[in-house]
Parts: sequence; structure tokens; C-alpha cells
Amino acid sequence: MGILIESLGILIICLLIFMLFFLYNKSIHEKQHAKWRLIAGRLIRKAVFHDNEDSPDAAIPLTARAESLMHNRHFRQLMTEELMSTKKSLAGMASENLKHLYQQLQFDKYALANLKSPQWYVKAKAIQELTTMELKDVLPKLYRYTNDKNELVRMEAQSATVQFYGFEGLRFLNVITYPISEWQQIKLLQQLSQAAPMDVSIDAWLKSENSSVVVFALKLARSYQWFQWHDTILSCLEHPEPTVRLQAIDCLGEIYTDKTAAILKSKFWEEELEIQLAIIKALQSVGTEEDVSFLVSLLNYDNNEMKIRAARALTHISKNGLQMLEASASTAGHPLTEIIAQIKGELTV
Repeated sequence: MGILIESLGILIICLLIFMLFFLYNKSIHEKQHAKWRLIAGRLIRKAVFHDNEDSPDAAIPLTARAESLMHNRHFRQLMTEELMSTKKSLAGMASENLKHLYQQLQFDKYALANLKSPQWYVKAKAIQELTTMELKDVLPKLYRYTNDKNELVRMEAQSATVQFYGFEGLRFLNVITYPISEWQQIKLLQQLSQAAPMDVSIDAWLKSENSSVVVFALKLARSYQWFQWHDTILSCLEHPEPTVRLQAIDCLGEIYTDKTAAILKSKFWEEELEIQLAIIKALQSVGTEEDVSFLVSLLNYDNNEMKIRAARALTHISKNGLQMLEASASTAGHPLTEIIAQIKGELTV
């Protein structure tokens, strides 16, 4: 027992020594990083207010201490993060000055070297860094990563091409074989909303073997009302992937002709429930009096969601839609009575 207590005491002492050493080492690092942030902050402020109108290529002055720290990998990492963070909140000459400082310090060379790293997160961070610093001349090097096997690397590279070139940057859609995630599609659409609108040819994308490219092209057509692609969008109703057909129907609810409703109805009975519901919703926008009888017939089916959507579409496309619903309810009863009350509530909002 005595030996056990003695061993336990030695273990506790060793643990205390380790904790003291760890805390001391941590304190040293924190003080060092605080000094580094102070040096980086001063250099960034100097760059932001640097007047280089007379000589745009003139170097931003560095202190001897700052210059010596540029050989330290950890300081470069901290300095790069501070530069990126500051640049995101600035524009105009101040933003250009930070870009100038970044290149003056040759940080772009380190980032380009990191593109060859076998570690995906290093590559992704390098792409994000070069994009934030707006180095358009490196885009050819970034473009090859738009179809990288790692999703996050692909996302950063794809976002870079769109940020630099707007709609023209979407050319990676011609070559990518990996899927574009739903989140990435949202991000790209948001980036494009900041770019100057322009018509682009989406014919090849609508016929792509990559179904996510087709879905994204359909979202583009819908967002920017590209009616010239109506017929090609119609062909997507034959796509083997349900997600593509669903997106095509959603798109046709915005981009349609006087023949669209009839084509959608012809597809109705061969589709699964989710797509049938999407067709009914689209008819709410594209339907006419000619589609009333079709919608009335759907009120007899057991699925309540189908009844609700059919009822809603009826009130939108026919001036007598509400009366038709009430006439059907007099014989059908529940749940159509409750559905009519819900529709009336929507119409009064």
C-alpha cells in the first residue's frame, strides 16, 4: 500500500509539473502572438493609408522587425489571416493597397505552392486566400481544381471563377463530373446576383450527363427568365432523374407558353406523387380555363395534399373556381369543406 501511495504521489507531482510547463509555454506563445498581431496591425494600417498615386509600384515601407518576421511561417500565417480579414471589409484604394502589400510580401507564392499540397484543407485555404486577395491572373491555375475530387476544394475553385468573371466563370459547368451540392448552388446563385446580368448559352448544361449541372442550369433559367430555352427545358421532363424533372416543372411554372400546361398534364399520370404535386402547383401559374376540368377531377382523389393544391390552382386560374369548389363540397363533404375554408383564408390575406 505504501508503494502504491508513493507512486501515486510521484504521478501527481509529474502531472503538476507538466501542467505548469504547459501553462508557462502557453503564456509565452500568447504574449508572442499578441506582439505579432500588433506588428501586423501596424503594417496593415500603414498599407491602408499608403499614398501611391504618383508611383503605384512603390513598396510599402517595412520595419526591420516586420521584415525579419516574414521568414517565420507562423507569423506569415497570422499576417495573411489579418490581411484577408481586413480586405473583406474594405474597397477602393485601401483594398488595392492591401493586395499590393500581399504581393509585395510574396504571400501569393506561398499560396500557389500550397495548391500542390496533398492535404485538401491546405489547397482549399490557398484558393480562398488567392480569391479574397483578388488575384485574377492566377485563375488558370485555380480552374483545374473546379473538378477536384475533394468537395470543399471544388467549391472554393468554382466560387473563385464566378467571383472573378461572373457568368463567364460558369464555364466549369462544361467539364465537371462531380455533383454540385445544393449549398454550393445557392452560393453560386448568390454570387451571380452581384454580377452584371447577361445571357449565356445553357443548352449544353441542360443536356449534361451530370444531373446536378442540369438542375443548376434550370435554376439559372428560372432566376433570369431565359424564355429562349423553353423547348430545351421541356425536354428535361424526360430526364431519368426525378430531381431534374422536379426542377424542370418548377422552372416551367415561370417560363411557359400556351402549350406548356397541356404538356404538363400529359405527364401527370406517369409520375410519382411528389412530381404530380409539383405539376399541380405549376398549373396554378400556367393553367387556363381549359385546365379546370382536370383540376376538378383531382378533388376526388384520396390524397389531401393533392386536393389542397388542386383547389388552390382552381381559384387562381378560374373566376368561378371558388364556386366550383363549394359545389363539389356539397357532395364530397369532409375534408373538402375544411380545404375551402383554408383557401378562403389565403384569398383574404
